[in-house]
Amino acid sequence: MKKLIALALALVLCMALACGAVAEGNWKIAILTGTASQGEEEIRAAERAIATYGAEHIVHDTYPDNFMSETETTISKLVAFASDPEVKAIVMVQAVPGASPAFNKIKEMRDDLIFIAGVPQEDPKTISDAADIVLYADEVGQGDTIIETIANWGCDVFVHYSFPRHLAMETIAARKAVFEANCEALGIQYVEATAPDPTSDAGTAGAQQFILEDVPLKMKEFEGKKVAFFSTNCSMQEPLQTAILTQPNAYYPQPCCPSPYHAFPASLGLEALQVGGDDTDALKQIAAKLNETGAVGRFSTWPTPVNMAIVDVAVKYAKAYIEGEVTLKNDTAKVNELFEAAAPGAAVKCYTDAEGTTYDNYYTILLGPVDFNEFL
Repeated sequence: MKKLIALALALVLCMALACGAVAEGNWKIAILTGTASQGEEEIRAAERAIATYGAEHIVHDTYPDNFMSETETTISKLVAFASDPEVKAIVMVQAVPGASPAFNKIKEMRDDLIFIAGVPQEDPKTISDAADIVLYADEVGQGDTIIETIANWGCDVFVHYSFPRHLAMETIAARKAVFEANCEALGIQYVEATAPDPTSDAGTAGAQQFILEDVPLKMKEFEGKKVAFFSTNCSMQEPLQTAILTQPNAYYPQPCCPSPYHAFPASLGLEALQVGGDDTDALKQIAAKLNETGAVGRFSTWPTPVNMAIVDVAVKYAKAYIEGEVTLKNDTAKVNELFEAAAPGAAVKCYTDAEGTTYDNYYTILLGPVDFNEFL
């Protein structure tokens, strides 16, 4: 009898172990990003996740370039992810319009998924209610660091390129207000320059051509002055860098999504520079190229790619949640731990809006600017 009981227990244990092994292997994290024309870094980060964890665990798709008029396509792609029962987490970077309605729709079908939104383009309350975790560069904090940078350069004018869709976003509008206040306090002339929206009829090509043509016009308008330029749009970074390189009194404090890889490889002819490779090596290559053109003291960025770090942190957090390493869909200590590993020295905090409301699942990340002279 004892032998039979022991045999039965052993059989149950073997079955449990077998089931556990299947459960452990039976998970997927779905990642939705823009295309390379909207932001190459997010795609490279998704590819890095696939290489790290395997295609059996990471699935990836892209939303349309013209996402403002194709919201339903974005929503359908997210819902399609959730139709696979092995998908246990959805990571979306950038979280363009469509993220919140899709997440809310999926929740009606499944309550086991964790949703992580990076670089959101919906208001903080809307995306915070829909996602479990929201991750974004500290845009409001950049209102201080960017103006500090151009003040140290001795700039006289700050040109801010944007368009109504972006200026309607709460965090971009809040950063703009900080820009204006800091410029006024420091005696720097603030110039609001309206550029074409790449999702409008002008398209990406039209927006890029506008930047290439407008920078020289601005430099002529402010002839003899040091002029710093900033654009809120990813696709405008390459033409903005290219145009500034040819203007001795033009300055570039950082890309909209701060990174050593955001447009620098294309604008500087560093095609061999691997996006998401060794950050220090990338900064050295950029510094050397800037030095060749006499622009090393007119450009800056962050020392690590913030959007890639966001994808990396999101995937690692999702995996930790799926495997039971963390039991909360929003564990602040774990978020801080992962960001310290991905971007050492990053200041991570929860976003507080103009009314004083703090969102405990909306994390912002801030790093200091790079002095490329230090990498020569």
